[in-house]
Amino acid sequence: MDIAQPDDEENQNHTTPHFTWRAVLAGLIIGFFINLSNTYYGLRIGAASQMSIVSALLGFVTFQFLQRYLRISLNPSENSLLLSVSTSVGCMPVAAGFINVIPALEFLLSSEEKGPLLLSAKSLIVWSIGLCSFGLLFAAVFRDHFVVQEKLPWPGAKRAANLINSLYHQNPQPSMGHQSARDEANRQPDNEEDTDHSSFAREEQALLTPQPTIDGFRWDRGMQSLFRGTLLSWGLGMIVYFVPVLREIPVFGRTASKNWLWSVDLSPGFFGQGMMTGPTVPLHTMMGAVAGWGTLSPYAKKQGWAPGNVDDWENGARGWIIWVALASLLADAFVKLGWFTWREVVHFSDDTAIMDGENENEINTGHNYPSSIIGRRRLIFYFLVSAIICAVSVHATFGSVVPWYYTGLALTLALPTAVVGIRSIAETDHNPECALVSHLVFGTFLSSSNPNAILIDLFSAAISQAGASQSGDISHNFRIGQLVGSSPKVQLHGHIIGSILGALISCGAYRLYASQHSIPGPLFRIPAAFLFINTARVAIGHGLPEGVAPFAIGAAVFSGMSTIVKMRYANRWWQTFIPTGVSFAIGIYNTPSFTITRIMGAVFYWACANFGREKGRKNNDLLVLASGLVLGESVASLTGLVSTMMFKRFGGH
Repeated sequence: MDIAQPDDEENQNHTTPHFTWRAVLAGLIIGFFINLSNTYYGLRIGAASQMSIVSALLGFVTFQFLQRYLRISLNPSENSLLLSVSTSVGCMPVAAGFINVIPALEFLLSSEEKGPLLLSAKSLIVWSIGLCSFGLLFAAVFRDHFVVQEKLPWPGAKRAANLINSLYHQNPQPSMGHQSARDEANRQPDNEEDTDHSSFAREEQALLTPQPTIDGFRWDRGMQSLFRGTLLSWGLGMIVYFVPVLREIPVFGRTASKNWLWSVDLSPGFFGQGMMTGPTVPLHTMMGAVAGWGTLSPYAKKQGWAPGNVDDWENGARGWIIWVALASLLADAFVKLGWFTWREVVHFSDDTAIMDGENENEINTGHNYPSSIIGRRRLIFYFLVSAIICAVSVHATFGSVVPWYYTGLALTLALPTAVVGIRSIAETDHNPECALVSHLVFGTFLSSSNPNAILIDLFSAAISQAGASQSGDISHNFRIGQLVGSSPKVQLHGHIIGSILGALISCGAYRLYASQHSIPGPLFRIPAAFLFINTARVAIGHGLPEGVAPFAIGAAVFSGMSTIVKMRYANRWWQTFIPTGVSFAIGIYNTPSFTITRIMGAVFYWACANFGREKGRKNNDLLVLASGLVLGESVASLTGLVSTMMFKRFGGH
């Protein structure tokens, strides 16, 4: 069962298996459902989730049920491998562009932009396989820098590691070959940056005490919540699937629902997402909904700027206000990109000194170079090979449209985007999946008179986003592995396996949904695809819709200022009431029914957390229940889809 042991310098416990096929197989099965969920919600609302905690819990419980048939129990390192495989499978719909660039190419490109570009199954597979590894290997090259050396918070990674360590009743472990978590926690800050993150050391120190539960969380009770949530969501999801009117309940009156899309969607998945985020983010999203759908939408229609049906992307208010959302997103991304870039430049000299060996004591106590995963030179070689594979796959699929030198430039631009992705998920638990750098650079080089300009910009941005998405995700899991005591080499192998198979699963899931549903349509409105292609159009120099420019500028200024304030005063209580540019934009480019249902879920979570017999508990059970609601609806969508296909095939005879 054990086929790959870590290097001798890493292996402190030769009796503990690290890479096992049983963990890989379990991770692939769990990842299949996460992949399905992310494809479904990605096409509906442009959102995806890593679900690392759910993966770890499901893996643990699965092997608990099989305990009597096992010679060796599943250990924390195997659970970390299982988590790496499942999350890499689940994140491929985002990394390969199946929720943005692919539907944009197939359904949104105009004839003047060389569209629509219908892709065969073979083309989709070659494309996604080409994108599946270069971001992983880039993050592996710089694992020591971002995961070990820098004292970044990693809130989501620490929660997942705490869960795994608690399930197995063990102390958090240092990454093999590095300083212990206790040494890292006790090390005194030696510069201003250390002082800014002093809370990180205290939080990590809190992980050193083994706990049978996390804030009252027990795995058996948590699994009951997960299965109940999944079953409830599946049942309600099946009803909503076959009675689609339940997605638009006119609680504010038929006029508001029909003319302005103010209704309630009985989606258990949206309700669960609200529970998972808590009340703050949905309330910020509601501010965007009120601004976009309650104010700008009727105003644009009254002024004659959006004369069509409100849900029409071409002539209606929906296609008009999405430019306001896009301006908000771009301003937020620009501010964060500038902030992260500045921090890298400021600390570059210190990092160079460490790498050159000027600080031997620090190297010997935990910041080892070359990397302990495989070896820095070999990793760089593998990264270059993966970049070449990506370039070849793009050329083989779209060589007639995208010259090879543009692909090379896109791969180069993917690197700073990947750094932003790693830092963002480390500090905010959110991977921005933003290809702003690529859009801006290609918008400068490409002329609007070039008939392939939009296509080239879309492909290059998709490459950059794949690098950011995968780099952030694997770095998140590297941090989990460091706290659990897993081999980073094994985690990297698990990610590569999961990404390759996840690319195949994503192709099948996307093609299945696209073949049975109208896209864009009532169910799959593909807002992420509209944002992606509109960003390309802005970058290339296409004009804005009539009347939208001043409102887009205002949204950009508001988003940029709010992001700066929230970053500068992150510890102030009042900054909670200021929306981020991302949450504000989500409220605009998604319909109010999505936002309202999420608020209902958030209020339900808040009430359970603050009232009743279990007041004061962290309500991890509720979060697991919410995960079940999210997964259950996506499973219901697949069940309903298969049922409909079978009825069409056999019911007519």
